[in-house]
Amino acid sequence: MTTTPILRQLPMFPDLDAVPKKPENKPNLHTFWLHQEMLPVSITSSPPAMRTLDLLGPLHWGDLPERNLERDWGQPTISNASLIIAELVKLNEGLDSFGTLYRYLQEHTAFISLCGFPAISPSKTGFSFNTRVFLPTQRHLTSMLRHIPNTCLQFLLADSIQLIGAELAAGGITWGDCISLDTKHIIA
Repeated sequence: MTTTPILRQLPMFPDLDAVPKKPENKPNLHTFWLHQEMLPVSITSSPPAMRTLDLLGPLHWGDLPERNLERDWGQPTISNASLIIAELVKLNEGLDSFGTLYRYLQEHTAFISLCGFPAISPSKTGFSFNTRVFLPTQRHLTSMLRHIPNTCLQFLLADSIQLIGAELAAGGITWGDCISLDTKHIIA
């Protein structure tokens, strides 16, 4: 047996070598939000992607605790931030299942680079933009989301609370001066 996998030797699969094994140091969602001139045209021309950027961009994604992104899993490593952003897109767009989210991400390719999933440019592969090469499958996406550490989610919660506090302070409102109530009736 040779050390080179047999699939890599076949000329019909040229994109297998084009997939980056180690993550690149790419800009995160917060950087894109601060410097929107860096955004690709695919994102700026997509209203849902820009709406999501305005919603999630203020959070400090660069400080999010990450798993070991240098480990070679035999495929591109997906960061916790990418998984969390995909889940928040699912919630924001009202998608009811991970199958629907997977299909939504395939149909709206601007979200792939916005979420930070590993991407392959069509110029390297010679093929058109193929989302199945670097999107995790529906089953794998569900499994990875179940194993996100609580520290990542607690960081985002704390960061959200700080941003809300800063927004209230900018309006001259202190904590406790403003409350929110649900007006739905509670059936006892």
